[in-house]
Amino acid sequence: MSQTLPKLSHHLVDDAQYNLMRSVGYLSAEARAEIIDACHFGDVAHIKDKRKSGEPYITHPIAVAEILAGFRLDRDTIIAAILHDTVEDTAVTYADIVEHYGSTVARLVDGVTKLKSSKHDKLQNKAATFHKILTATLDDPRVLIIKLADRLHNMSTLDAVRPEKQRATARETLDFYVPFARLMGLNDIADYIEVLCYRNLDPVMYTRLSDKLLQHGLGRNFKKEAIHQYLTYVLENLDLSGHVKVLDSSVIMYRRFFRNRGEINDLIRHYAFEIVLNTIEACDKLAYYLISKYQIDNDHIEDNIRRPLPGGNQSLTLTYERDNDTIKVIIMTKQMQKAARLGAIGANSASEISQSVIQASLRNLKDLVHDDVQNEENTDYQSSVSTIDALMSYLHASKILCYSPQGRAYELPRGATALDFAYAVGPFVGNVAVGANIDDQPAKLGTVLQDGQKVEIEIDTQASPKAEWLGFVVTNKARQQVLRWFKDLSEPEKQRHGQQALDRALSTYQKSLADLNEEDWQNLYEWRGITTQAELFEQISKGILLPQLVVSRLFSDEVADKQAEDAAFGKRQSQHEVATATGVELAFGNCCHPIYGDPILGHQSRHGLVVHRHKCFSLDEIRKDHPYQIIQLSWRKYNDSATGHDFNDKTYYLAYLRLSLVLTDEQISEVIYHLREINIGVEKINIRSSDTVMHLLVLSRDHLTQAIHTLRSLLDFPNIRRLYQL
Repeated sequence: MSQTLPKLSHHLVDDAQYNLMRSVGYLSAEARAEIIDACHFGDVAHIKDKRKSGEPYITHPIAVAEILAGFRLDRDTIIAAILHDTVEDTAVTYADIVEHYGSTVARLVDGVTKLKSSKHDKLQNKAATFHKILTATLDDPRVLIIKLADRLHNMSTLDAVRPEKQRATARETLDFYVPFARLMGLNDIADYIEVLCYRNLDPVMYTRLSDKLLQHGLGRNFKKEAIHQYLTYVLENLDLSGHVKVLDSSVIMYRRFFRNRGEINDLIRHYAFEIVLNTIEACDKLAYYLISKYQIDNDHIEDNIRRPLPGGNQSLTLTYERDNDTIKVIIMTKQMQKAARLGAIGANSASEISQSVIQASLRNLKDLVHDDVQNEENTDYQSSVSTIDALMSYLHASKILCYSPQGRAYELPRGATALDFAYAVGPFVGNVAVGANIDDQPAKLGTVLQDGQKVEIEIDTQASPKAEWLGFVVTNKARQQVLRWFKDLSEPEKQRHGQQALDRALSTYQKSLADLNEEDWQNLYEWRGITTQAELFEQISKGILLPQLVVSRLFSDEVADKQAEDAAFGKRQSQHEVATATGVELAFGNCCHPIYGDPILGHQSRHGLVVHRHKCFSLDEIRKDHPYQIIQLSWRKYNDSATGHDFNDKTYYLAYLRLSLVLTDEQISEVIYHLREINIGVEKINIRSSDTVMHLLVLSRDHLTQAIHTLRSLLDFPNIRRLYQL
């Protein structure tokens, strides 16, 4: 082949072209000829450009195209990859690409071209670029895989740039591109990129685990082969036709290690295998055998065949222990394997339920863009920042999938309610919702949904939204729709709805508006800076004030007493930290010890509002009978995300850490010294027989994360867990 390819500007470019052409043999002769032409076109366009390493720049886009050829992608995607930087970095125009290679290639190139403007700061330019990639991907998912292959090659060649740039690129990739890729079902390429992110984020930690894997490499290989032979024998014994493949589980190990989810010596005993069979029935037969043999409990069985993951990936995953090793077996059919490689790009080859899940993810992404267009009052760059903020929150939120009675999938954030599901179906359903059936059992609209549930919304065409709904809806879509409905009402109608909402909130405690005396009303007027009941009711209907918070304000005596008691013991926790409950006396739940930055919920008790972590077990029983007493809360934002605010002047919180080692006196001294360096107080250190529990005074969740990172580096990376109860 090297004899027939045209010579390009440099021998390294010739090598890159040769390697690419060896990879695209699956394409037609005509398509291959056009790819050769594109290599020449890109070579000429980038003739003056060099990489940081000194290599001709065109070697990079050709390498990106070679990565994509490994996925057997089409001619347009391969050519777009070769030319993906031409419009951004050279004199080549969009029209030039249309003329030479067609409008589809030009559109793909435009989708990955960065937006830059000297009129806007770096954050706005970056947000605008992310926004452009998002919208272009929704139009054609191939845009994202080109960008991912580009990022994969760049991440593997970051050695030539300064360390700060390496870390910044790795952080951006881990925050945006990796979760975006997983949401679109592109897990194969996301795995490779994620490992490179860890290498560039913290080379010391990465090398620590890499060296350990090398030390145990031979033993791990023997173990993999033994498990492989055993699983192959199981298939033969069960008369199942399929093959067993050893998976590279390094991404799981690095992820768990970097996220402090296990110790090195445990992680290196993790092994993963993929078993591909012909039918779902065969998958179930194998799973039943392994579950029975190893007594695998439900917590270690993930049936994503019936309930696909966001992005549409399907498999049946079992995790069990054998001879002190942790073994993960991922079982799937050939169709599932094919669809899993390309996610949204290969949606046509996916099963019907998988396609439904992919569409659920795409709908939510489109809603983000749609809300951006609806709410845009400023320039494109400014609105892009708010949209990308919402996108980042969405990408990093834990997600569940719930299904309509017809089997249509809806993707929701964990903690979403039946009412959020109703608005996900559409505003015409949400606005007239009156109840729900969850897995064929009657439920209230405020009931929190679980992954995989079937949800049917009961409607009444004469019904309308309630102001108290704003206290428990989780999704921005539901909140915006409720606010939009109230916005269109007349002033008297707004006041009437606000009055009814407050009366319903009071009825929870067998009270009504008639029970409020003049002193109560004056208290409320002073709190809100108003003079009439009508103004209070209007604030409720506009979403400025939750009726549940008004009730908490009225019933706050016992909570105030509890706060005074805590303050006497030095537990300074200030209610002004919770932005959504300003002016309401708060107590912080001793059942879960929330700290600034934790996702939080409020429990509207008979004596005021109690703040809990969103996963607090004590809320489970309350949710069953009184879901409307649980309301969404948020913290007041501060400029310094690391610590929230100055340590000496502001609120601090007590947090507990369990270290999986027994500290010596010398280590304790070191720990106290290094924690004080980052403004963290040590209240108590409890040395136990096999571990150590530390009581720390921190300013925020991020501050606590900083403490954990410091302790892990200082103590040779033990496992450190936050305790929510002692």
